[in-house]
Amino acid sequence: MDKKKQQVVYLHGLSSSGQSTTAQRLRRTLPKHEVISPDIPVQPELALTELRRLASLLRPDAIIVGTSMGGMFAQLFRGFRRILINPSFHPSRHLSGSVGKRLPFHNPRVDGAVDFQVTDKLVKKYEKLEERQFDPKFGIQGRNPDSRDQVCAFFGTRDTVVNCKEEYLAHYGDARDFDGEHRLDPNTTITLIVPRILELTAAE
Repeated sequence: MDKKKQQVVYLHGLSSSGQSTTAQRLRRTLPKHEVISPDIPVQPELALTELRRLASLLRPDAIIVGTSMGGMFAQLFRGFRRILINPSFHPSRHLSGSVGKRLPFHNPRVDGAVDFQVTDKLVKKYEKLEERQFDPKFGIQGRNPDSRDQVCAFFGTRDTVVNCKEEYLAHYGDARDFDGEHRLDPNTTITLIVPRILELTAAE
């Protein structure tokens, strides 16, 4: 990891990867930042293990950005500054309708996997994580004290896939609406998310 550049971690949504178009766009538009975008394991316990390992390598001023399911995992980075975009705090609800199916990954994965199996056990694992996700003692602990002021979220007014804004506001205060759907489009990335990252960087 580059010790000189501001670190930005991008966490992708379900069925995606660290090679998503959003991750690539962040790298192109933030050349002075180190954009880190890991493949999140499908199994939530493995995801937490990998993300905790990543957190241990980050500087305390790292900025965590997450979309959809990645927004749920980003929220768990206690003590870090976090930007959530259309966060999906209950991926189990989406997965429950696909039990018994194999769902494709929409972007290449480092391990070469092209799809994954949805099982009742996988759904239950996510349900267990979801029950604890807002517990301040649970999650991915950073070196800084945690604060609700470290978190902001963007919600697309035309998002028909997920609506967790009310649940978000029960725990945090900084919620911002934008004219967009669930998927993070190029315009929103460039006009809203990148400026917010630069704003946080300038506040150092």
